[in-house]
Amino acid sequence: MNKNTDDLIEKYCFSAPKDGVSLLVLAAVHGNETAGTGACRRLIGELQNGRRKLLGGKLTLVPVANPEAYRRQVRCVEENLNRVIAPHDRPTTYEQRLANEICLLIRQNDITLDLHSTHCEGDVPFAFCDYPNDINGRLIDALEVGYVLEGWPKIYADQSEISDCSTEQYAHLVGRTATTLECGWHRAPAATELAYRAIIGAMAAFGMIEDNLPSLPQKKHIRMKEYIIKRRAGSLTHDYKHLDAVRRGDCLAVYDDGEKLPAPDDGYILLPNTDAEIGTEWYYFGTADR
Repeated sequence: MNKNTDDLIEKYCFSAPKDGVSLLVLAAVHGNETAGTGACRRLIGELQNGRRKLLGGKLTLVPVANPEAYRRQVRCVEENLNRVIAPHDRPTTYEQRLANEICLLIRQNDITLDLHSTHCEGDVPFAFCDYPNDINGRLIDALEVGYVLEGWPKIYADQSEISDCSTEQYAHLVGRTATTLECGWHRAPAATELAYRAIIGAMAAFGMIEDNLPSLPQKKHIRMKEYIIKRRAGSLTHDYKHLDAVRRGDCLAVYDDGEKLPAPDDGYILLPNTDAEIGTEWYYFGTADR
């Protein structure tokens, strides 16, 4: 085990005697999304005390990818880290400096599992699959979630108002693969447990450890269609939870001046954020894919 604290981000690296895949696990890319942090620290302890043994490959665990935001218990310090994951020759913000370190880690590893959590109590866990291939298909199959969201890159390409430089996109650009797991509500103990089982499941799926994978739910795929920016003061019309079903024409949000935002079709409201700031994503909309 090698612990490197020279950079802004603390990381723990474990290598097995036998060759295999290299897996990077990121947690707290957003500083207030801490489910993955507890999971990483639990596994670090188990590997250090010998309760778990790495049989093949290399594992790199990053319990806190945005240290200052984590210390303040906020999403970010200067800008959304998961929108600036790209090399920055002259970084001008704290998150851009972090992005340079994260990009290096992504390049050094075959697979990245990026652990996040959501805003609302009771949110359903799910995985993102932005760039489907056989490898992240195997990874997602090992996750204990019933929903997979696809189509994220297209909606950001079609609606180019916000740039999307995410961990999944950067991994794709450099010939690696990545998957994002949303583990449920930030503060739910079940979210930390799900994050831990996700790491174990990923390692078992690629022969890094010996572990029997549980019976996993069949995945329902949701195609993301659009995101909605909050333009001015307003509110969601209900206490929506992620993946709540909606019908075409349902009023999902209303601005204080009376303008209503209807659902464009039968489908699902995704990642609703009751505390969204003006100029940021308010919610997403998607439909069942298959």
